[in-house]
Amino acid sequence: MENASKALIIAASVLVAILIVAMGVTIFNKAQNSADTTNLDQTEINMFNSKFERYSNNQLGSQVKSLISFAISNASTNKDDPVKLPEVILTNDTTADGGASTEEELKAYIGNLGTIRNNIISTRTYNVTCHYANTGLIDNITIDVAQ
Repeated sequence: MENASKALIIAASVLVAILIVAMGVTIFNKAQNSADTTNLDQTEINMFNSKFERYSNNQLGSQVKSLISFAISNASTNKDDPVKLPEVILTNDTTADGGASTEEELKAYIGNLGTIRNNIISTRTYNVTCHYANTGLIDNITIDVAQ
C-alpha cells in the first residue's frame, strides 16, 4: 500500500512539473509577441501598403499631391509607430523626409512632406515607385519626373 501511495505522489509531482513548464512557455511566448511591436500580420501589411500602392507608376502631379497629403494624414495617424512612416523622396528636390520617432521629428517629417507637395507641379507627370523593407511594409517612396 505504501508503494502505491508513493507512486501516486511521484506521478502527481511529474504532472505538476509539466504544467508549470507549459505555463512558463506560454507566458514567455505571449511576452515575446507583445514586446515586438513591428510584428504585423500579413493582412495589416497589405492594407497599409495598398493605400500607397494605388499611387504607383506614372501619375499626374495632382495625384502625387494627393499621395503626399495622404502621407501627412498617415503621419498623424501612426505618429507612435515610426515603422509606418515611409520616407518620401522627390528626386529633383533636396528635401527628403526620413520618418519620425519623436514629436519634433514628426513635425519636421510633416513639414518636409509639405515642402515636397509644394514643389510638385499639378500638370506634370511623375513616376512614383514604392520600395519595401524586410518587414514587407513600404519604407520608401521615390517620386521622379517622368520623361
